[in-house]
Amino acid sequence: MRIRSSKSYKAKRYRLTRRFSEMFGDFFRAWCVLLSAAVLSCAFIYVYTCFLSSPYFEIKETSVRGLKELTEKDVLTLAQVKPAQNLLAVNKSAIEKRILANPWVKNIYIGRELPDRLVLELRERQPVALLKEKNDFYLIDTEGNVFKKVNESDEIDLPVISGLDGKEAAKTPSFLEALRLIDILHNSSQYAYLGIVSEVNVSKVFGLGVLTEKGFYFKLGTDGFESKLKNLKIVMDDLAKRELTNGWLCIDLVNPSKITIQQKNLLIKEKEREGSSSSRYQI
Repeated sequence: MRIRSSKSYKAKRYRLTRRFSEMFGDFFRAWCVLLSAAVLSCAFIYVYTCFLSSPYFEIKETSVRGLKELTEKDVLTLAQVKPAQNLLAVNKSAIEKRILANPWVKNIYIGRELPDRLVLELRERQPVALLKEKNDFYLIDTEGNVFKKVNESDEIDLPVISGLDGKEAAKTPSFLEALRLIDILHNSSQYAYLGIVSEVNVSKVFGLGVLTEKGFYFKLGTDGFESKLKNLKIVMDDLAKRELTNGWLCIDLVNPSKITIQQKNLLIKEKEREGSSSSRYQI
């Protein structure tokens, strides 16, 4: 019995010693990992602090790209980049927020070109038309956003969209159709004979009416604009042969089968014959 008790005691003591050694080893390894992480963190902070205070990374040049309407001075004033500021310490989010406050700026990329150049690359809004609201005018971009009130200092020569009840009318179907019509007339060479669009009037009752710089005013109604513009080309070609395109013309294309043309005190009517593509004018 004494022999067995002695062996059991030695076995228990051995197991306890082994467990203690394993626990101590785990603790030591964990402590080494923590100590290494702390040393590396301190080293990183120290190196980063040295970089932030190093004159090698001071901003010597701020490159502003993508400007059309704004000037470099405008953008730098908005950015508020301090002289000799460290390139690595620049708060990109704060600069972006300040520059985007200008209505001309659609989006901006801010980059660093080591060791000493800050890059501000802008994408400005592209105005395509003006929205008339009472006596004020507002710029409209390619996506239909009304983004800026026109000031006296702005040099703008764009088509005007009129007849809508204020800026809240933007994004309505009639507003978007007016923008689409301006895009069609501006970008297609087949409508160059009409001249530059001066105004598109939007009426809830009569639809869209277009006035061009050549003195042509044509009513298009609420739909089928492209097919009506093709009919307009046929009519204008015929009037040109008659030498009747000089001066002011008002052309009503709302009803494709009956086009009414007014030139000063002259009234012309075109009626399509049933079953025939030919047209007859009664003057």
